[in-house]
Formats: sequence, C-alpha cells, structure tokens
Amino acid sequence: MFSLNRIKEEFGSLKLLLVDDEKAAREPINQFLSLFFNKVYQAKDGMEALQVYKENPVDIIITDLLMPKMCGFDLINAVRDIRPKQKIIIMSAQTDKDTIVKAITYRVDGYILKPINQTQMFESIEKTVASFLIERENVEYQQRLEAKVKEQVTKIETYSRQMIRQLEQDSLTGLPNKEKLQIDCAQSLPHWMVLINIDNLKYINIAYGMQEGDILLRQVADFLSEIAHNHVYRVNGDEFIITSMHEDKHLIEALAKEIHQKVYSKRFELTQASVRITFTMGIVPVNESENVPYHKAHLAVRQLRTKRKNSMGFYSEDLQLRRYHETMNEWAYKTKLALELDLLVPYFQPIVNAKTNEIEKYECLARIIDRDEVITPAAFVEASRISGMIVDVTQRIIYKAFKIFSQSDKEFSINITDDDLKEEYLIGFLSKLTRKYGISPGQVVLEVLENISEYDASHALEQLEALKSLGYQIAIDDFGAESSNFARLQHLNINYIKIDGSFIKDINSDANSLNIVKTIIFYAKQSGLKTIAEYVHNKDVYETLLQLGVDYLQGYYLYKPLKDVV
Repeated sequence: MFSLNRIKEEFGSLKLLLVDDEKAAREPINQFLSLFFNKVYQAKDGMEALQVYKENPVDIIITDLLMPKMCGFDLINAVRDIRPKQKIIIMSAQTDKDTIVKAITYRVDGYILKPINQTQMFESIEKTVASFLIERENVEYQQRLEAKVKEQVTKIETYSRQMIRQLEQDSLTGLPNKEKLQIDCAQSLPHWMVLINIDNLKYINIAYGMQEGDILLRQVADFLSEIAHNHVYRVNGDEFIITSMHEDKHLIEALAKEIHQKVYSKRFELTQASVRITFTMGIVPVNESENVPYHKAHLAVRQLRTKRKNSMGFYSEDLQLRRYHETMNEWAYKTKLALELDLLVPYFQPIVNAKTNEIEKYECLARIIDRDEVITPAAFVEASRISGMIVDVTQRIIYKAFKIFSQSDKEFSINITDDDLKEEYLIGFLSKLTRKYGISPGQVVLEVLENISEYDASHALEQLEALKSLGYQIAIDDFGAESSNFARLQHLNINYIKIDGSFIKDINSDANSLNIVKTIIFYAKQSGLKTIAEYVHNKDVYETLLQLGVDYLQGYYLYKPLKDVV
C-alpha cells in the first residue's frame, strides 16, 4: 500500500467524475477525493454525468447505480460508446447476485459498497488508478515505439528515395541518366529519340581541364532542358538523349533544328573562357522490339560524322551501316566463341633497350587463334567493346600473361581500357594474381591511353594512383595523338611515355612528325620519364630514333609479336 503522500504524488495529475443523486452522500466523498486528485467533477444523475463527461473527459468515473433520469448501467453504456476503455467504479448499496454479475459483464474496474467505508473505497480507487497508470504507460510506450518505428521508416524511405535518385540521376548534371531512360521507355515508349553528341568537349577538356568541361556539361544540360523540358537524359560523357512522344516526324525534326541553331549561336561561359560548341545529332525512330535503340543512334551520329560534324539527320539503313552492323555482330559472336573455347591468347612483342639493343620488356597483345589464322585486335576490339566483352578480353590476357611471366623476371606491359577502369576490378584482380604467381608488381606495366576516362578523370586517376602505390608501373600509350596534353602528364605519375606510331613511321619524311617526337623526348628527359618508340619499321627510322635519344624501341624492324617469350 502507498502512503498518502506517495499516492498524491503519483495520482495528483488525474481527473475524476463522481456521480451520486444524494448530495449528502456525495459531498463528503468529494472532499476526501479532492485531497488526492487534480480535479473532481460532480453530477447528480446519469444524464448530467454524461454531459459533464462529454465536456470534460476524465480518467476515472465513480458512479451510483440507482439514479433518476439515467441509471448507472445506462451511463456506463453511454460512456463506453465514447471511450471503450474508460476506467469506471460502481458505488452502490446493492449486493444481490444479479447486480454483481451485471457489473462484471459491464467490465467495471471496482465495486464500492454503501454505506461508504473510506478504506474500502480507497483500496478500490487505488487499484483502479494503478491499473489506469499501467495502461497509460503501455499506451505511451506503444506511441513512443510507433513514433520510433515511423521515424525509422521515414529514414528508410528517405534513404531509398535518395538511392533511387542516385541510381536514376546523373550526379554531375542532375538529369535523369541512361538507367532512368530505360525505365521510362519500359513504362511508356516514345516515338522518337535524338542522340546529341558534343563535337568538341574533348578539346575543351584538353585546353582548359576537366573541371571546366564539367561546368560546360552542366550548362549544356540546362540549355537542353530549357528547350526540351522533362525529356532530356545524360547517357554518357558527352552524350545526351531527348525523347518525344509525338508521332509526327516533322515535330522532332523541328526540335532538332531549333537545338542545332540555338547552340551554334550560343556562348557558354566557363571560369577560364567563353566557348562555343557544336552538336552532331542523330534522330532515330523507336519501336517496341528495340525499346531504346542506342546502337542505331550511334550509327546515325557515326554516319553523319563521315561527312562532317556539327550536323543533324535521321538514321538510315544504308548499305555501309548495315555492313558495319553485321561486321560488329559477327566479331562479337566470334569473340564470345573465342572466350568460351579458350582461343584468346597473348602474343609478346619485345621492347628493346636503345643503348644495349637487348630485350628488356614485352608488350602483351591479344590474339584470337582461329585454326591456323592469327587474328589481331583490329578485327575484334571494337566489337568486344560494343558487346560488353572487352573486360573479359583484358582479364583473359592478364591471367595468361601472369602465368607465363611467373617463369621470367622481365617486365611485361598490358593494355588497360576505359572499361577496365569503369568496372573497378583491377586492384583486386591484379593483387590476387601477383600473389598466386609470385610476381612483383614492379614487373607489371599498365598501358593506358592519355585521355583515358576523360569524362570521369578523377575516378580513373584514383585507381591509377592506387595501383602505382602498390608498385605497378604506368605507361601512357599512343602519346602524341590528337588528345595528348603535356600538362595532364603531371597528374598521372607515370613511368613511361609510348610515342604514337603515326609520328614514328613518318619521322624521316615529315618534318612535323620529327619535331613532335623531338619535343616529346625532350619533355620526358626533363621530367625523368622513359620513352618508348612504337612502329619502328625500318633501319632509317631506327637510326634516327637512336640519334634523338629515345630510351626503348618497339616494332617489326626489331621483332614481330612472338608466340612465346624469348
């Protein structure tokens, strides 16, 4: 039993309704209960009690049974219609069995006999209040629990929306991405699709840097959205797609012309410069069998660029494009077969030290062996890339090269593509093979193009830097081609520069090629980098390169690609 002070402390916030038609009996009880409860309302009959209850909800009702206008049981019924779990105590002189049973069926919380005994009344009220507080605590706990669950559900829903948004939204421009385009097309297929390719983004990246290129891409996204509204997607580095639900061919053509004209006369304000750009735009009809005809859109752009950039036109099934498409399909099938039948093998082209004329390194080159024919990558690399098998090709060559060079201490280089970096498998894959075959990472040279991942440069550089920190060497392949940039070499932390063969082969007949090679060799020596000259195809080229001071030589004049390591 609680002390009176404890009871007052625990129950002092509760409100009570006391119902009795005899004022003389009601008033003393009211005075007693007012010592403990926050508020005690009074009513002289059931009708008045119901009205008080509706206006002033209470925690406990103590009611007589025999009253005019509305008896206690009718009051209980009326109250329970309003609040089924209302705490109710009966206060009555009736002790007959039927009344007691009826009180039980009405689920009352206590029964106080008249004449009132304060101890009995107090015990009954105390039990009821204790039950009420437990139930209230349970309700509050349930509410807190539900609030917590709701909070967590809200967080999960918010996180899910963010994840969906990230998966379906291009992080740079905020436009919907390629995945979102596929989802939208699956729900409602458009009639037309326009592939927009920025003609000169590569040169802006080279001239001003990737950050300026990103600024340009965001401005292009805004520019296209203003014209085409909610039907613009960024699907690749310099590629956007606009869809149209209108069947009329002339409407999509008019939209493409509007974009073509407006972009031609527009200047985009970068941090370092004000630039103009042009688009090549391929317009393609969409049908249910293809869903999103990316390949046709790219073929349309390719077809237009064979004549000139900065143009627009519709995709057409001409003979040249059909042959190209058939060739890609054929080589995609052959490459898949070569992977399945293990016909893809590395060949090894020696790289010779220019001072000692000794073989110091090898470049691992992919070949498909078809009966007695040795097929070079020129036939199958583009098809492998388009069909999504280029990473499989790279992995197969890497695996076989590691196995072979586990028996040699010579350096060997492997060509790494943009797709390999995008797949983010190289660090784990190479580390696993170095452990398996006991090869030092310093024995491995990864050859990458200078403009590799030019539309996601920071991510590519992170991987290359991580590989470099593990001990792998990095070579820039085909340096001197149109996208080369000396400033970017400072960020790549490389070991070798491989001079593009197009300059080497003409070095004795083209003064411009000679000057470019001289410049590259001079820059490399000043920067502490080693140079490798590719495409050394005759004696005159060989002797000129020796005079220029190149470090390493590679080409058919010295060695053709070999089936085995010498």
